[in-house]
Amino acid sequence: MTQSTFNFSQQLIKGKVAEMIFEQMLREAGTFTILGFGYEKVLPELMHQQGGIKAKETMEIIRRAPDFAIIDNETHEVHLVEVKFRAHNSASQVLEIATNLQKSWKPAYLFLATPKGFYFGKASEIKEKEGHIYPLHIAHVPEELQKKYIGLLNQFISGELVNVD
Repeated sequence: MTQSTFNFSQQLIKGKVAEMIFEQMLREAGTFTILGFGYEKVLPELMHQQGGIKAKETMEIIRRAPDFAIIDNETHEVHLVEVKFRAHNSASQVLEIATNLQKSWKPAYLFLATPKGFYFGKASEIKEKEGHIYPLHIAHVPEELQKKYIGLLNQFISGELVNVD
């Protein structure tokens, strides 16, 4: 296995951990119903046939599908959410993610998992604010629950439990 293959695998695993953290944390909070939405979940057969499919533009839109659809249990609003792990909350990286997300999916939201905290915002607002994304609001997920899952994220990412206080 080459170093670049290993690095790709490492990043893929971190992304999947972030998705699982998001899903489990929101389930435990009880404020949303969470549905897997990304194309690898909804249309897994497309992953295996994408080389032979002729509608490249359509495939790119499908490939960019956000990871989850969440339904607010009070308002019944549906939101499409892309989940990303980043070692740091970098405005330039967040802006790039939000821009790419908004090209195909409007409206869409970004959940950013970092070792220091969770962030959440609407892609269009992130673009307007040049990559600024706000911390995940405690009305959606209480602070204690967020701390618990930040600890879990850090345990998986670094191999040791990190206190974020």
